[in-house]
Amino acid sequence: MQACCRCQNQSNTLANGYAETTTVHDERGSATTLALLSTKKSRHFGAIRGDLVHELVTKHAGKTGDANVVVLLDHEDQAITATLSVARAFPLYTNKHKKEDPRTINVHIHLPAPAANPAAIDTAKLQILADSVRDAAKLVDAPPNELNPTTYVEVVRAVWESRLKQAGVELEVIQGTELRDRGYGAIWAVGKASNNLPALVILSRRIPNAKKNVVLVGKGITFDTGGLAIKSKEGMPTMKVDMGGSAGVFQGFVSAVLTHPPQNYNLHAILCIAENSIDERAFRPDDVITAYSGKTIEVNNTDAEGRLVLCDGVAHACKHLDADVIVEMATLTGAQAFATGLRHAGVLSNRADFEGVVVESGRVSGDLAFPLIFCPELIGIETLMKSEVADMKNSASNRSNAPSTGAGMFVWSHLSPEEKWVEGGEGRWAHIDMAYPVTVGARGTGYGVGLLTTLAETLDNEFAA
Repeated sequence: MQACCRCQNQSNTLANGYAETTTVHDERGSATTLALLSTKKSRHFGAIRGDLVHELVTKHAGKTGDANVVVLLDHEDQAITATLSVARAFPLYTNKHKKEDPRTINVHIHLPAPAANPAAIDTAKLQILADSVRDAAKLVDAPPNELNPTTYVEVVRAVWESRLKQAGVELEVIQGTELRDRGYGAIWAVGKASNNLPALVILSRRIPNAKKNVVLVGKGITFDTGGLAIKSKEGMPTMKVDMGGSAGVFQGFVSAVLTHPPQNYNLHAILCIAENSIDERAFRPDDVITAYSGKTIEVNNTDAEGRLVLCDGVAHACKHLDADVIVEMATLTGAQAFATGLRHAGVLSNRADFEGVVVESGRVSGDLAFPLIFCPELIGIETLMKSEVADMKNSASNRSNAPSTGAGMFVWSHLSPEEKWVEGGEGRWAHIDMAYPVTVGARGTGYGVGLLTTLAETLDNEFAA
């Protein structure tokens, strides 16, 4: 099976963004499909229409047998998006009775001869990126009876032992009742009803004399029942993907360390892993819990649990890692699709310049993103989540007022010291809500790996100056 995509500037818009020839079969039964893709696009797209590349390869490369995918590009800055779009078309997770035979996928990235610059495309880097995207998507696709907080920690530990430890990465796991005893009250509340107790997993790559600390924080809810505010039978299926932010952070960290290990800052990843389950131990509406930041939270919605695990994650980043940059990623709100659509994540930041850097990293990598409103005066804790008995509630009283922003502002309120993280402050914070880009159809996309890897390299270049 062979699929060939040609990405080329077109003066006229092609039907559906691409023109597709009839598939041709040779005498051996092998099929070849040729597609011409238009690179004409809006300003909120990236270097190439990665969605079309993914769609075409998924359709024509088949599910069995070897495949060759040839992508002809106009210039080298299209290579990352093209590669990751192809990688998403070949998911790793399956658990079918009839086992599929192993297959070999050969991907060829070509530039036109006048523009060809082999040194501009690092194939080893692209391979690591592609593997990381597929590994992240595999975690998202894994069912909750296989991937739970206990097994998730085991997966991370295995990758650390086999790939990261030798790269100088340190691993710390705070798990089970240790979280409760050490004051991580928010993540403990969310995960304590599960037989597989919650965990905070911290991966760190430190360099001598580093002056900056960059921390990636991911929401890792391996399954979300909604807690006592239980989801409906229509709303609960697919909640295995609620750990997609942590999958992107985990594999984004792996990719960054293995492709372009930062030379000018310490890089950390925090995975906030829990299962929002129900039994007599479950946290309740009206409970008042104390987060690791020291702030108290009146629970008014047990189905607003993602922000609770994240607030303990960012508080750890501030208290123990002396964070200068915090990027947290989460499948946080269903409202994200209404704010930024199905393919663009929403980005909330305390600094306009950093917001732009995150969005640009999305354009370069194909993990598209678009800004959310940052306006604490109108969409902040005091306005949306005021409590009479605690420092805040965990869910907005008015859910018509930019709920995706409100959820992110809840996490922001647990950063310390507060003056460091205000609008235009010294600290750079970005919240990425990728509730819908985490999947396309029924499959995980590995969203975030490309964006975070690109961002990590951008920051390293900046801090070197």
